[in-house]
Amino acid sequence: MDFNLSDEQMMLRDGVERFIKDEYGFEERRQQANQGEGFSRAHWQQFADLGWLALNLPEDVGGLECSFAETSIVLESFGRGLVLEPFVTTAVLCARLIDRSGHEQHRQALLPALVQGSLLLALADTESGSRFTVGCAEQTIAEKTPDGYRLNGLKTLVFGAPSADLLLVTASLDDATEPAVFLVDRQAAGVSLDSYNLVDGSRAADVRFKNVELSAAALLIEPRNSREILDEAHDRAALAVVAQILGVMQGVMDLTAEYIKTRSQFGQPIGKFQALQHRMAEMFVEAQHSRSILYRGMAYLEKSPVERRKAVSAAKAAAGKSGRFVCAQGVQLHGGIGMTEEYQVGHYFRLMTLLEKQFGDIDYHLARFSAKD
Repeated sequence: MDFNLSDEQMMLRDGVERFIKDEYGFEERRQQANQGEGFSRAHWQQFADLGWLALNLPEDVGGLECSFAETSIVLESFGRGLVLEPFVTTAVLCARLIDRSGHEQHRQALLPALVQGSLLLALADTESGSRFTVGCAEQTIAEKTPDGYRLNGLKTLVFGAPSADLLLVTASLDDATEPAVFLVDRQAAGVSLDSYNLVDGSRAADVRFKNVELSAAALLIEPRNSREILDEAHDRAALAVVAQILGVMQGVMDLTAEYIKTRSQFGQPIGKFQALQHRMAEMFVEAQHSRSILYRGMAYLEKSPVERRKAVSAAKAAAGKSGRFVCAQGVQLHGGIGMTEEYQVGHYFRLMTLLEKQFGDIDYHLARFSAKD
């Protein structure tokens, strides 16, 4: 695998970094997190205009049909910039589920709207009392009716649900052992949301479905096809989060390196103390380790499901461990200022805390990596 970026990839990276620098200042980000939907619709539309929402989608729906490497480049910069917009849930996870659903009508109707920035999506597939499980549908049930389906149940911790236009909901159907996936309008009768802020300032919700009437066309993925499609889409989302974690680590290291150059003690910058230089070196090694295992995960995305799962779980677990270390060291090296609301390094730590848990935490992925398939 060639680890060097192509000219086009370097242009993409530079463009995203320039956007973050010019349009996504830390103070503006803090304001967005504390009001409205917790992110900027104007920024989301800019993502669409710049083609970032189209990176991994095929050309027949308006996509650019790029490799996953381009998505990782964008998300690394998003991690460094503490971006709040629900890019992973909409443009990586849900977009992949719709693209692979085999439902051509929904592909042609929904994916172009997503690419244009006019459609936000969220996947509701976790339930109360259950550890992270892909496509959990033990308590959410869809019953067939003369006109379609009736949906009842409760989904918890649905990332991006408060701002989503459509929800992709996993539910038990008939006596199938695997869940079906339904498209549900967030504003439909019988859908209620209990919204809340997450630790990084983004939004999630618990979503209750009470006798929600769905048409026959609302069935996006049938049970016989769902497990493979859900697993693969979740693995892509988990690897996208690894790229975000890498960006968070880079942001913490940049901020910390600048701080120890200017913070003086005993008449000299603390960056001259060998003990602190050693810590910075350890942080650098952890970040490079995460970058290497991210690249390995990308190389295995198109391999067999068993190989893909192990590579993605190795990347997510390793990046979670490294991210914890780098962010903790960054806060400690900043001293008391690192814990303040007004300073950026503490916000990196909060985002890292969320990303480590999203799409399976360290323990989950270590168990999956070591499981016998």
